[in-house]
Amino acid sequence: MINAPVSASNLLTTQRALLDTLTSFLTVCTHHIIFLRNLYPARSFLATRAYNYPVRQNRHPAVCAWINDAIAAIRNQLSKSTVDKVQLCIYETEHNCVLEQWTFDLHTLATISPRDQDVPFEEGENLNRPLNMADLEATFRATLSRITSTAARLKPLPSSQSPSSSTTTSISSPDCSFTLTIELRSHADRPVGRLDKQERAWIVAEPDRFSQPTRSPSTSTTAATFRPTGRPQDDGVTTPVRRLEAGELRMEVWVEESPAKFAYATPSHRTAEQRAKEMSYGGGAAGSSTGFDPEHGYEDVEGTDINRKPDTGRGAM
Repeated sequence: MINAPVSASNLLTTQRALLDTLTSFLTVCTHHIIFLRNLYPARSFLATRAYNYPVRQNRHPAVCAWINDAIAAIRNQLSKSTVDKVQLCIYETEHNCVLEQWTFDLHTLATISPRDQDVPFEEGENLNRPLNMADLEATFRATLSRITSTAARLKPLPSSQSPSSSTTTSISSPDCSFTLTIELRSHADRPVGRLDKQERAWIVAEPDRFSQPTRSPSTSTTAATFRPTGRPQDDGVTTPVRRLEAGELRMEVWVEESPAKFAYATPSHRTAEQRAKEMSYGGGAAGSSTGFDPEHGYEDVEGTDINRKPDTGRGAM
């Protein structure tokens, strides 16, 4: 289950506590976005809550380990005050071309030396008051809600399992995957070519379709990078998600859809009954046989026992 980090105090008074909370939020967002964008089967996700908001967490060990390692590498760079933006990029696996890019803009995050991570934030008339965890969780909850509603309005990603469209101009749909990247601040040292184990996790990314001609090639990624296709930049669509401002934390979130995404056929329309067959709400294989009533909705596959562990579909242990 995904939970916010536990602290003895209800106030975030140090940079270390703030970064721990921020990276926990980025982990929650990563799991939730890859569920919303259907990158993995819905039944591979567990229904849980984070910041008192219903979210999904992938339960495959390899996916969880990759996300945890990537967020840990991002946390290491955040502690060095080198990160300008964190980006979750969804790309098609045939040409490694980016289709969607979810951006978390952290350029206003305070620059603090690693040796001062545990020094309390100063207080004063012109400085922010100590950050209350309850207020921050309310902001995170609102952001997760906005991410959910924004994802529902985006054009569906291509799916190799979707029936082919009758349109002859659309190209065949490849599989999609995702990666996490960071864009560094100007004059920041790039975490590549170093001997440190944590910094060897990064490689320099190729210029992608979201790059402007004047952008510094300082973006790094933990996985496959992307190939430009030469389509016009203004064919893409940018959708604002939300701006966060709580104490020392200021962050803007938006999502960009690349021109390449619109070259693929939209997956054919499916009825509510067809979508229900693909969904699982914590019931494992048992959830796939759940009946769907268009008038009354889904049956409760878990009953009323909220402490019951989800059935893995493997039978009795």
